[in-house]
Amino acid sequence: MDVLDTAPWEVRASALATELDTELAAGGVVLDPAWRDAFAATPRHQFVPQILDGGTVLGQGDPGWLDAVYANESLATQTRISDASGRPVPTSSSSKPTVMARMLERLAVQPGHRALEIGTGTGYNAALLAHRLGETAVCSIDLDPALVGAAREHLAEIGLHPQLAAGDGAAGWPAGGPFDRIIATCAVTAIPPAWIDQLAEGGRIVAPLDAGSAGPLLVLDKTAPDEVTGIIDPFPVLFMPMRATVDSPYGPGQEPGAAAVGMPHYGTTALDPAGLLARPELELFLWLHAPGLQLGGGAKHGVVVAERGAARAEADLTPLADGTWAVRQHGPYRLWDTIEHAVTAFNALDRPGASRLGVSALNVVGKQYVWLDDPDSDHCWPLTAVC
Repeated sequence: MDVLDTAPWEVRASALATELDTELAAGGVVLDPAWRDAFAATPRHQFVPQILDGGTVLGQGDPGWLDAVYANESLATQTRISDASGRPVPTSSSSKPTVMARMLERLAVQPGHRALEIGTGTGYNAALLAHRLGETAVCSIDLDPALVGAAREHLAEIGLHPQLAAGDGAAGWPAGGPFDRIIATCAVTAIPPAWIDQLAEGGRIVAPLDAGSAGPLLVLDKTAPDEVTGIIDPFPVLFMPMRATVDSPYGPGQEPGAAAVGMPHYGTTALDPAGLLARPELELFLWLHAPGLQLGGGAKHGVVVAERGAARAEADLTPLADGTWAVRQHGPYRLWDTIEHAVTAFNALDRPGASRLGVSALNVVGKQYVWLDDPDSDHCWPLTAVC
């Protein structure tokens, strides 16, 4: 038996924290020594006194709790019951350290910077920011007052007191700006205009793009008083959505929709439905053309199912005699037609991955767009917020 197995848990926590820090560095995720210092000095266990593992609650003192805390994994810390399904849906977590480190590196902070975090959660990320920049330089906001209260206690226990508040993250922190850096620990479908207004000249926003399992990072710099622009970092991230209300576990437009009513539209497609599955680069491209799109089904079910709000399409995986595939479309518009258009564009543009895509956003609703290879490219289209 390893000697650490019988050591006091505080000793084991210190050893496990060192192992995690070493793992992040060895994996090439944390390159900045100052962030290594922050991770090494910030006890993750202080911020996750309990973990929700399926239907099990794992707390301090339980076997496996400490090892789980210092694993390089995301840890669910809060759920809410979905009115639609009656099942608990995660609404807060301690993000995977690899992802946190990547985002903090991309933030490119400098001494003297002031940072705003959207999504306080457990308070762990705010602690890392406060360790690096100083507690007075960090503001953090979360929709849920209970999370903010718990995070404040966790931070105080290790001697940190950044400014925390409960409120709508989409509104930012008007009284605290301008901020040199804004980092979101919840996924967005577009950049809230308030963030652009509150970002200092030359400032940077790092935010996960809510694009399902294909979700990448947006890394956007302020290039004009009313505009941010930058690349889509293909590093895969999966965050909970930025929510509008505390009581709902869903982001805007993500609530399970009512079953489509009315007669479906029957047709055929020359697009092989099987080609839509298990292709992250295509999944992202489709999402950018139809935010909120969900693809499911597969060989087990014999169909590919596409859903977006009240629209639904089902395409059979078995081709017809003429080499086409049967499609049934339900809802207020023909979703499969949108998918076909996007796939045609994807193929015509040489199947671009996330590294060829970028985003420019003005501080006006509806004035945000995705571009290919260059902000002035002829190939651009609107980035539409899910609402």
